[in-house]
Amino acid sequence: MNYNYLIIGVGLFGAVFAHEAHKRGKSVLVIDRRPYIAGNIYTEEIF
Repeated sequence: MNYNYLIIGVGLFGAVFAHEAHKRGKSVLVIDRRPYIAGNIYTEEIF
């Protein structure tokens, strides 16, 4: 498959960029070693 963008390491900027590109009809492949996006702003629990 072909993609318009390949994003490696989905921190905050990568996540926002992928979302905005997808909204504009672009295909995006996101790769990160973590099982979640947005890097260090990730939260497992909400108190």
